[in-house]
Amino acid sequence: MDHPASHNRKRSRGLFALSVVGLCIAMALSYAAGAYVEKSNAPPPPPVQPLSGNALRLMTYNVRIDSSSDGDNSWSHRRDMVASVIRFHQADIIGAQEASFSMIDDLQTRLPGYRWVGTGSNGGDSGACDPIFWRTSRLELLNNRTYWLSETPDEPSTGWDAAYPRTVTYTHLRERQTGAEIHVFNTHFDHRGGEARGQSIELVAQWVNNLPDDAHVVFMGDLNLVPDSGELQTLAELSQLRDAYTHSLTGNHGASNSFMGFRPSRWTGRRIDHIFVQNLIVQQHAILNDEFDGRRPSDHYPVVAEVLFE
Repeated sequence: MDHPASHNRKRSRGLFALSVVGLCIAMALSYAAGAYVEKSNAPPPPPVQPLSGNALRLMTYNVRIDSSSDGDNSWSHRRDMVASVIRFHQADIIGAQEASFSMIDDLQTRLPGYRWVGTGSNGGDSGACDPIFWRTSRLELLNNRTYWLSETPDEPSTGWDAAYPRTVTYTHLRERQTGAEIHVFNTHFDHRGGEARGQSIELVAQWVNNLPDDAHVVFMGDLNLVPDSGELQTLAELSQLRDAYTHSLTGNHGASNSFMGFRPSRWTGRRIDHIFVQNLIVQQHAILNDEFDGRRPSDHYPVVAEVLFE
């Protein structure tokens, strides 16, 4: 049998232990409360600056050819999704690639308020087209033409070691509210011909340099070139065009790659779709990985840039 004094000592030690635990809990709660108060009293982060009302939203979008072999990813299953992406993100100027004229008709039907220009790669309405769409409420067309990426750029032709004839669609547009003018080049460089891509860069730089030094210029498309390629370094050396991805005031939003072949988990790190600008301030840049119940509108992500006239 325990002695009463021994029992009291055990009880005292138990109460002391509980007191220590309680004190520790109280201190922890006090510290946490203090930390919360300190955090809540910290200066707030700077507010996100609203975009200017005069900003133009540019988009380059390889919409993938109409191929029956694509099965559930064939154009008839994707056209509503592609049009929805363009409408939701409110693009003012869109450069599309790999579009047939029936695909363009589908988009035009689903995009009221836009007009487009473009020529087939074989001339006229034959072959793939790289159309430029623009929102008519904001912009009006001043001039347009089609070039071929070849030794004979003024006529339908295949250049150097390219697998297919490739075009550049050019538009000269005027913003209705401000009267500011913008020159837009949209293209799809060859996927096989290395010499053709190098020569194509030089042709584009030449056409851009033929414009006035203070001209507002956009060059965009699926270039089949990664950012650190020698060809894009040459473009920077030969012209004042600059990559909107790296010159965005707010960095890039979204994915870091633009091609994923309908399988985002497989393809990573291939940014081959680009927007380059001259005499334009890039407020925002994004590579949009929108999906619809797990399905992708195209095998490329659209690339978007918000720009202001300098």
